[in-house]
Amino acid sequence: MRRLAWFALLACILPAEGVAGIHPRDSSADYPAHETTGGVAVAGVVVPPDQVRKIFAADLNRGGYIVAEVAVYPEAGQVVDLSSADFLLRIDSEAVRPVGGSAIAAILAKHEHKPMRPGDVTVVTTASVGRATVNDPATGRRGSAVYSDTSVGVGVGWSGRATDAAATDRDWASMQQELEDKSLPEGKATSAVAGYLYFPRPRGKAKHTAMELIYYGATGQLKLRFPAPVKP
Repeated sequence: MRRLAWFALLACILPAEGVAGIHPRDSSADYPAHETTGGVAVAGVVVPPDQVRKIFAADLNRGGYIVAEVAVYPEAGQVVDLSSADFLLRIDSEAVRPVGGSAIAAILAKHEHKPMRPGDVTVVTTASVGRATVNDPATGRRGSAVYSDTSVGVGVGWSGRATDAAATDRDWASMQQELEDKSLPEGKATSAVAGYLYFPRPRGKAKHTAMELIYYGATGQLKLRFPAPVKP
């Protein structure tokens, strides 16, 4: 009975510590942008595309998403009830809400396995040594071949990717898990929490544009201004 009671206590404590999200920096001042309202400090930074590629297996850059790292620091005795709906990203005159990991994963997984139309051309570059499945031009049968170094292949009318529903579901589940695990935790927080928010980039907006993150919390509203990224 004591052991069961102990596990029950742990089950109550662990969610409060936050399973999702990332480790927040030591203080809000460690972020390029930070503001405080009603005893709650909010800080953040827009993650550069090259860093996004390193952090996520999902191709968020190609999907057209802006990733913001956001951290919230409640003062001692303060309780903040967080929700992604509390945030808005303004780019010039347009504003967008963050999108959940489940929705993003469904879109990216569907795009990844979308069959090509007749006449579509795919160029695939491979490197190092591996084994690939190919069609024998003489017999038309599928077989395997070993490749090495760097090679470029061009396909017409077939993407070379799985198109079955099972493959799509597997990719969707994997992407969703990754995106949600690293998202800004939602719910009540009494200590610092951090995570990522994913915003769809409005069409026609350049990548090198100044942005403003707006937080609508119960303790008040604040704005974090992100300068335009330096062009490479």
